[in-house]
Amino acid sequence: MKYLLSTVFSLLFFVSVAASAQQAANQSQQLEQINELLKQNPEVIPSVLNSLQQYISSKKTAEQAQREHGKWLLDNDDAHPWFGAENGDVPVIVFTDYDCPYCKRLEPHLQKLVDEFPQVKVINVLVPLRQQSVQGGKLNPANFALNVWQNQPEQFAEVHDLLYKKNGLHTGKSLEQIARKTGTRSQLDSPKATPTIIERNYRVFSDFQLRGTPAIMVGGQTIPGYVEYAELKKIVQQVVAQ
Repeated sequence: MKYLLSTVFSLLFFVSVAASAQQAANQSQQLEQINELLKQNPEVIPSVLNSLQQYISSKKTAEQAQREHGKWLLDNDDAHPWFGAENGDVPVIVFTDYDCPYCKRLEPHLQKLVDEFPQVKVINVLVPLRQQSVQGGKLNPANFALNVWQNQPEQFAEVHDLLYKKNGLHTGKSLEQIARKTGTRSQLDSPKATPTIIERNYRVFSDFQLRGTPAIMVGGQTIPGYVEYAELKKIVQQVVAQ
């Protein structure tokens, strides 16, 4: 069953591009294999059909979200803090939350990635899912970080690092400590335009049918959740080689 579904999904990918003569021959062979497998195992047909329909529906939804939000994600440096190559050929979009423990674990991998691959630009899309307001504070970490990014960009890297290093959920006290340490205290007082940015980020997150943070988009692939560095590196290597 697993092999059958994998074959069907691979077929869908190949037929979406202009196939060479060799690819066309391979597709014909795969179609014959699928047909034979279904004849031999007719009981799996409803399940395969349902999975295929779900795959096509999900793909169409993702394509629509890409058309609507692609420019927002890829061409909006004011809204999304980034690091790495400013004009990098390999954008790595990361939906992240400073209160998310797995996002905190992922961050060193992203820093290592830009050190190893000069083509990579990491784009942080801030979606504060775990708490929209913090105990004893006016802003959540995402609003604070965006204020710093827009108004004191030279301090952002340090703020970004300290926000991820905090164990557990942030509080007004933890944000105050980071702000005082980095000289960004004024960025805790006014949200400026950042609520609008975060509201749009939520909508993009939902339209791509993502379920949690972190979520990584690179080279047309979506990685839902935390991933070890070796796997992330492998995917980026494949994109670079294309």
